[in-house]
Amino acid sequence: MKIGVIGLGTMGQPMARRLARAGHEIIAWNRTRSRMETLAAEAIVPVGTPAEACQAEVVITMLSDDAAVETTLFSDGRLISTGVPGLVHVCMSTISDALALRLAALHRDIGQSYLSAPVFGAPEAAQSGKLVIPVGGPRAAFERVRPLLDALGRPDFLGEDPSAANVVKAAGNFLMASVVESLRDATALVHAAGVDPREFTGIVTQALFPTPVYQYLGGMLAGREALQGPRVPNPFHHAAEQCVVAADRLGVQVPTIRHIRDRGG
Repeated sequence: MKIGVIGLGTMGQPMARRLARAGHEIIAWNRTRSRMETLAAEAIVPVGTPAEACQAEVVITMLSDDAAVETTLFSDGRLISTGVPGLVHVCMSTISDALALRLAALHRDIGQSYLSAPVFGAPEAAQSGKLVIPVGGPRAAFERVRPLLDALGRPDFLGEDPSAANVVKAAGNFLMASVVESLRDATALVHAAGVDPREFTGIVTQALFPTPVYQYLGGMLAGREALQGPRVPNPFHHAAEQCVVAADRLGVQVPTIRHIRDRGG
């Protein structure tokens, strides 16, 4: 397939490489030109504008957040891909459910298809094709692009509502935010009791939570607490805000999410 890729950051680059190595024709755009030049050896063709990247059967956007997606995809209030009928837009960015619903409606109005497919996984997972990919949107569009998603990891189809995938991503990231907050409090408590927080996290990650998330985050937070360094920002705090907005739209009470949102990053 001919695939446009918009966004060649730490996740977009390895994803574009995997798709090119799988035999697909890749055209790509990135705001920073140097990131495109490094992919020349991978038979990935750089283009000058996001609109050019949409001259394809499928366009994948891998941008940082709502603001980046809106800035890149909209010009004078118009979706840049309006001239490409039948296009499938697979948005793999971590965006809000509200923006996903807006994108879905705009694509539907011009005879295109929109899929939300945010990813769980680090750049290493993108390189090895081990991303976990919740997907929402038209089933026919999902089946059409499933071979592409299979090359990137494990897609899980959640139904025709694209925003469901974005809520799942926000909820997953909220759990990561709660891990950071609970580890902050727990390491501060044991440190006050005279225990090296690094010893504590070693015990916890062996006996209770033997997972990479706890091992990495616990080690980072425990080391900072032991050395009485500056507070580590919660890199997942924005997910709590996204979850609160989604909960308000869906009419769900989420007191724990609100507490972490209000606690600050």
